[in-house]
Amino acid sequence: MKNRVGRIIIGILALLFLGFYTYRQEQIHWHSDDVASWGPATGLHPEGFQADTVITAPQETPVQMSYSTETPDLPAVEPTEEPVPAEPEVSPTLQLARDNAAALGLPAPPDVDVESWEMMLANPWHPIETYQPPQMGYLNMTLSETDIQTNYNPNRCAVDLRIADQLFAFAQGCKDAGLPVYLSSGYRSYDEQSYLFQRKIGQGYAEDVAATIVARPGTSEHQTGLACDITDYYRETKDSSLEQTPTYQWLRDNCADYGFVVRYPADKSGSADSVTGIIYEPWHFRYVGVEAAHYMTDNNLCLEEFLALYGVE
Repeated sequence: MKNRVGRIIIGILALLFLGFYTYRQEQIHWHSDDVASWGPATGLHPEGFQADTVITAPQETPVQMSYSTETPDLPAVEPTEEPVPAEPEVSPTLQLARDNAAALGLPAPPDVDVESWEMMLANPWHPIETYQPPQMGYLNMTLSETDIQTNYNPNRCAVDLRIADQLFAFAQGCKDAGLPVYLSSGYRSYDEQSYLFQRKIGQGYAEDVAATIVARPGTSEHQTGLACDITDYYRETKDSSLEQTPTYQWLRDNCADYGFVVRYPADKSGSADSVTGIIYEPWHFRYVGVEAAHYMTDNNLCLEEFLALYGVE
């Protein structure tokens, strides 16, 4: 029992001694660098310590970080001009046509090949001798049949096959407008034209006068196969009164859309020395192509005047 009490007393004394020792160590221990002030101390002091001096930790200047990137000096780039597209080269023939049109106060004419088959000129001053189209197309005269035949058929209207589709569409457009249409005469051969011309002379007309009504063989536009007489129905005799028919008026107003023109207009025809050399025929339509047809119609030019712009005389 006594030994136990003694051990307890010794343990208590050891704890008291340990506590006192710890307290003394705390009193003499100075602060570390991350404390702003040493504060008063009563224990041991570092060398040079003065009781009334407050030691302040040095303030470090913050480092300023820059994230901007300097733009290097680049050589100046000279501005480049957009290339101007070159003007398409104009043929001498087209340039002549433009110059002639400008001199007459007309707009620039289309770029057409005046030596192509569509521009074939047949009149008293431009004979075509015994010319024949390369191939014929035959259309039903009233368009009650819609096929275009290529074998000879005397009961159909014959034209150059190259205009057969356009002529059919032209006549069909008139029918679609509710108007009657009749393809009375297309291609005529040299021999046929000779017969008609001689018959007109036999009716008492002087040769020069007869030539204004029925062209001399080799000078008729019917021989080209590029023209067709179109009326409202079959007429044994055609005259200027046809211009009063609704069929002619529709054909006149819409022909250019299909590439056709009124070939012998009233103000260009009528005598042997007129522009066309043929009488006024409000039934005679000629294929020249859509561009040329619109230009001729819009500017009141017949084929002779149109071709003259390009130097064709």
